[in-house]
Amino acid sequence: MSSIYVPGKPNPYFPKHKFYGVKVYGSYQRIEDCKVHHYVGPAATVEKGIAAYVLSPEHLWATFQVEAEDLIRVNGSLEKHEEERNKLINAAYAKLWLADNRFQWAGLAAFASKQVGCTILHANETMTKNRRERDFLELSAPAPFPGAGAAVVQSGTEFGAAHMHEKLGFGNKHLFLDIYPLHRFFMERGWKEFNAHLEKRQNNKYPAYWNVDRPVLPFATPFREIREGFGLIEAGNLSKSVERLAQHEQVNILQKIMYNDDFTRRLLELNQYAVVTGIPTGDAEMIELTLSAQCKAKDGFTWPFSKDKYAKIWDVDQRMRFVLRAAEQFNKHLNGPQRPLIEESIRAIAAGGGVA
Repeated sequence: MSSIYVPGKPNPYFPKHKFYGVKVYGSYQRIEDCKVHHYVGPAATVEKGIAAYVLSPEHLWATFQVEAEDLIRVNGSLEKHEEERNKLINAAYAKLWLADNRFQWAGLAAFASKQVGCTILHANETMTKNRRERDFLELSAPAPFPGAGAAVVQSGTEFGAAHMHEKLGFGNKHLFLDIYPLHRFFMERGWKEFNAHLEKRQNNKYPAYWNVDRPVLPFATPFREIREGFGLIEAGNLSKSVERLAQHEQVNILQKIMYNDDFTRRLLELNQYAVVTGIPTGDAEMIELTLSAQCKAKDGFTWPFSKDKYAKIWDVDQRMRFVLRAAEQFNKHLNGPQRPLIEESIRAIAAGGGVA
C-alpha cells in the first residue's frame, strides 16, 4: 500500500517539525514569551509594541539543512568516516521513500548510494591490501632489487584507491546535503511554498556545510530541474520526476564536483578496462546497481554500467543512459509483483543494513 506523508500526523520516520502550523512570515514565538518594547512612533511619540520572532523562508530552509547535517555526522564530524556516513545517508534516503512513496527518486537513491558505499568499501580494502603488500615488498627486497619495483606498483594502486575513496565519499556527502533538504521542505510545507521560496534557500543568513569551491558549484543553486522534478511529484508523474531529479543529481551536482576531475576520470577508465578485460586482475570493481540491500544481488535485480572496455562512466551521456535504465527497471518493479522484495530491501537499508 502506498504511503503519503501528512505533516503534523504521527510518522515512524519523522517527528513533527518544530514549525508545523506556523505560517511563513508568521510569528513562531508564544504570546506569553513576547516582550513589550518602546519605540518611536509618528510625530516622535513614544509607543509600545510587542516584538516577536518571525519565520522567514531562509530560517525554514536552514532547519532542514541543519537536520541533514546532523543526520550524517559521525562522532560529531562531517569529515572522514566515509563508510559509516554512507550507511547513514542510505538510511535517510530509504526513510524518505518509506514515509512518502511519491519520493521515487529517494527510493532509487537508497540503492544507488548503497552501491557507492560498496565501492567506497572496496576502495578501502584495496588501499589496505596494497599497503600491506607494499610494506612486505619494501622490507623483503630493498632497492635496487626487483621487489622494490613491485612495491612502486603497489604504491600506485594504493594511491589511486585512496583518491577514489575520498572522491566517492565527497560526492556522496555533498549530493545528500543538496537534495535531502529539498525533499524535507516539500514534504513538510507542500508544493506551493516550495515553489514560492526555492530561491530563498541560497542565502548568507545561515551557515551551511558546503566544502565545494564556490566557482565550481555555489551552495543551494536553484537549478530548474529541481522545480521541474518536484512539480512532477505534485502532479503525480513519479517516473518522470525521477528523470528530472536524476538529471539534477548527475549533471548539476556530481558532474561538477566529482566527474570533471581529470585524475578521477583516468582511474575510472582504467577500472572499466580492467573489469572487462581482466587485465590486470584483483583490484578492479564492476560498476553496477543492485536493487537489494547487499552489494550483490540475484539476476533481474542487477544492472551493470557497460561491457564495453572503453566505456566512460564519467561521460554524462553514457552515465545518464545507465541511470535512466536503472530508474525504468526500478519503476517497473515498484509497479509489479516484485514490489514486496523492493520494499523489504529498502526497509533493511533504512535500518542501517546493506553494504556487505
